[in-house]
Amino acid sequence: MPVISAPDAMHPDANRGPQGEHRDELVIAAGPQAGTRIELVSDITTAGRHEASDLLLDDVSVSRHHAVFTRTASGRVTLRDLNSLNGTYVNGKRVEETTLHSADEVQIGKFKLVFWEATS
Repeated sequence: MPVISAPDAMHPDANRGPQGEHRDELVIAAGPQAGTRIELVSDITTAGRHEASDLLLDDVSVSRHHAVFTRTASGRVTLRDLNSLNGTYVNGKRVEETTLHSADEVQIGKFKLVFWEATS
């Protein structure tokens, strides 16, 4: 379970997609672990401040149960906000639920992550 600290500045590799084959993944765009890639291997990946979250985002700007990434039957990945206090944003717009596309910038609290779709 990755623990991510609050971001400082965008990492230059965050906006570059991976080379070769890969699964759906998030790239930490800022903070001490910037550039780290997190593969979305499960059909459901939870994100929040709670220690049981699949993606643990350790900052008070993040709700305990903040958001969930879900792989649909068609293989797409959706992001749904779980009625968080500070909201979930994709490309700067607050969302309740949306389908993600490569290079979408996801913001959960102070954390910025870049989503990359799987390639074969």
